[in-house]
Amino acid sequence: MEITPQDSTTKRKHVHSAAMGYNEEAEDEYYLKKIQELVNEKMKLLAEQQVKEESKLKPPTEMINSKPMVISKRRLEEFITNEMNGKDLKLVLKKILYESDLRKNQNRLSMPMNQLEKNIEFLNENEKQDLENGKELEVGLLVPRLILHKKPMMMKMWRLKSTSSYVLKTNWNEFVEENKKDLKPHSEIQVWSFRKDNQLFFALLCV
Repeated sequence: MEITPQDSTTKRKHVHSAAMGYNEEAEDEYYLKKIQELVNEKMKLLAEQQVKEESKLKPPTEMINSKPMVISKRRLEEFITNEMNGKDLKLVLKKILYESDLRKNQNRLSMPMNQLEKNIEFLNENEKQDLENGKELEVGLLVPRLILHKKPMMMKMWRLKSTSSYVLKTNWNEFVEENKKDLKPHSEIQVWSFRKDNQLFFALLCV
């Protein structure tokens, strides 16, 4: 078999490459890997740019999901009457939620007596007397989405210099945490009272 000059040159190159520890296949694999890394990086940059452009067109998902649930009085009445077998629904209070109402170190919702609805009577005589004597009442509380909170609140009267207040306490922090989408500083709420088997309950609604 005759060896051409080209074959001889190719053979010498392979011999030289082997002697130098050089591998053409390894070199090709290295460059392919580098090209793939560059492509991946480019795709990542394009994806990030697309996300930025989309964020200009619509609000973030967390903002959409953070809208408070607003329930009408009619829906509240239907729920309490038909689904809880409750009665005697009364609007007790309209107020703005202050940061102090939501701070964990406070753990209470304040209901100042000078902000209660005019001529509102939602306590019976025994409950009034117990509160005035410093005792606490156990009450149930409906969350803004019309679900009964799993733990009861303790209601107490606080006598302050300017005015007295009713407060819902004990499990208030947990209530706030579970309803943080609806309960935000400076939002307006309504507190309603009702009875179920003569037991006092409250419903907190967002306005």
